Amino acid sequence: MTNIALVHSHDRQIYKEITGHTPSGFATVGIDTRISLRDQVSAVADTEYLILSGTDLPDEVLVACRPRLLQILSAGWDYLNVDLIRRLGVSVANNGGANSWAVADHAVLLILAVYHRLIEADTAVRSGRWREPLDGTNAFELAQKTVGVLGMGSIGRQVAKRLRAFEARLVYHDVIRQPSHAEQELELDFVSIDEMFRISDVITIHVPLIEQTHHLIGRELINLMKPTAVIVNTARGAIIDEAALIDALGSGRIAGAGLDVFETEPIQPDNPILNMPNVIVTPHSAGTNWDAWSRRAAFGYANVARFHRGEPASNLIEL
Repeated sequence: MTNIALVHSHDRQIYKEITGHTPSGFATVGIDTRISLRDQVSAVADTEYLILSGTDLPDEVLVACRPRLLQILSAGWDYLNVDLIRRLGVSVANNGGANSWAVADHAVLLILAVYHRLIEADTAVRSGRWREPLDGTNAFELAQKTVGVLGMGSIGRQVAKRLRAFEARLVYHDVIRQPSHAEQELELDFVSIDEMFRISDVITIHVPLIEQTHHLIGRELINLMKPTAVIVNTARGAIIDEAALIDALGSGRIAGAGLDVFETEPIQPDNPILNMPNVIVTPHSAGTNWDAWSRRAAFGYANVARFHRGEPASNLIEL
């Protein structure tokens, strides 16, 4: 029997859903990061593989396990100790887009909520202020709007599929251009990043946080945006220079934002974003829903089993 360590911070229901995908011939050893670090280190002593879900990975646990493969159930990997992983020679794979539907849904949700001033309207109705703050001039529809998708990986493609139904014009930018047949299928126009920020009514971000994308969206790009434009971020907070975004939102340089991620998480209570009526915020929850857990777990365990059989693992990350 081959042991897989599942490092997590989940409640019983989610833990049971994830571990239910343990393949035949393997056993899952649950490592709840809310127990003592010494107990975590002891628990991974006889494990060959490590699956990480919904929590940070203590360095001591990684060193004690030295897994043949570290399988993460998230898309991003910016929270990993990359230097230590490199020194240990551990292979790392992400979730293969298993939560792309969830994140895409959430991105579209934020776009629509900002465009229709959903939270403000809900608050007004509950407090007896009927129809406020809607005055007929400050809510919008997506049809015929230009939506710029930054990053056309698995999540970006799912976002594009959903936005087609709203009859929006789709443009995108990525360091890797999509094949012509994919552009035609999704009705995408490839543009430079400057052009995308210049012409888009909505910009939605779907790139990983790596050295090259840290503060990729700063004052220069934000200043290219239309004053009526909104920006949505369900990727990672530090892709945007948050100080520059706060200035643009506070001054009316851009119209609004839908943010699931922030440079500091949890967001600090004195962050000006929390007092901006033109911003909708959620707690880094875009990829977290019940339906996604099964897909994440099925992919992760199958990838470990594939690697164990001597086959190449899918979605290996170049760290």
